[in-house]
Amino acid sequence: MSQMMEARKVQKVGYSTLIVSLPKDWVEQVSLKQGDIVTFRREPDGGITVYPGLTRERENFRYVIDADICDAPNLLTRIITANYLTGHDTIQIVAKKELSQRHLEEVRAVSRRLTGLGIVEQSLKSVTLQSFVDPTKFPIYGLMRRLQIILSSMLETGVKAVVEGRPNLAEEVLHMEEEADRIYWMIIRQLLLAVLDRRVAKEVGIDGPMHVVGNRVIAKSLEQMGDLASHIAQEALRLKGDVKGVDAKLSKGILDFSDKVRLLIEDSFNALMKGDLKKSNDCIERVASCEQLERTLTTDIMRSVKAVNLAVGLRSIVWDVGQMAKYSEAIAEVAINRHLEAPSAFCAWEKA
Repeated sequence: MSQMMEARKVQKVGYSTLIVSLPKDWVEQVSLKQGDIVTFRREPDGGITVYPGLTRERENFRYVIDADICDAPNLLTRIITANYLTGHDTIQIVAKKELSQRHLEEVRAVSRRLTGLGIVEQSLKSVTLQSFVDPTKFPIYGLMRRLQIILSSMLETGVKAVVEGRPNLAEEVLHMEEEADRIYWMIIRQLLLAVLDRRVAKEVGIDGPMHVVGNRVIAKSLEQMGDLASHIAQEALRLKGDVKGVDAKLSKGILDFSDKVRLLIEDSFNALMKGDLKKSNDCIERVASCEQLERTLTTDIMRSVKAVNLAVGLRSIVWDVGQMAKYSEAIAEVAINRHLEAPSAFCAWEKA
């Protein structure tokens, strides 16, 4: 979407009414027609922002959760999380008598897991959580870049933990997953707020509603990769260094496979950020070679590893790495779709 400024002359109609015409390309883009309503927002710097349709300022509410009916495991956690994701800043958990120990533990755990959410008031019957996050301070692509960097590190560290038999590295991956989860939930919150408030969308770098959908696909793909890397670390802990007796060639093959997929993830995200259609296409083509390498490694594991538990564990790890390659394909597909939102050398636009 173009961000350039445009000057328009103020015209006078009748004795006192002043009017300014709307840019034709913008009117066509948002499908405005005669009789439609637009909303004006007065900005602190004296400017005015125009939005198509009715746009209202968000009202301040306190969102009260009845803990007494949250009797299923983790139900309270999920309701608090959902409130946070939908942009509810003040969340109160109440009980008629006293909050149970289980509910208090859930409240504390979820407040640690979600960025900027803290306990501001507490009594025997209620706890109030407050979000102190200013959404405009967290650009969406910066958050996604941080998540991509963390999961790439998780993949590299997790596979090293397996091949080198180092459980301390696996534990580090599980700590990294906690940070990855916090960033993921923050991304989802930003996307939902962008849908509700056009000003927030603009501030965090989202150009339009279609980008919200595409960014949701990207964020979920990155989050799924993080879960797969975490599973690799869990397998490393379960195997407890048993892989030290595995054939060196097989161990190197698993490491090389991990490096190949890690580079694919990084390239697909970089292609998205740079709007590089050719690079995105190349990333999609590389997924097939990763699938072939996964099958080759699986065959080698089944043939050369005699211990059943070890073979199953290594097969699971190779499968996890292969799935990460497939999730990178979704990122590349979004990048191609986004490139075609405007005319280019690849695809010209002609009126029918």
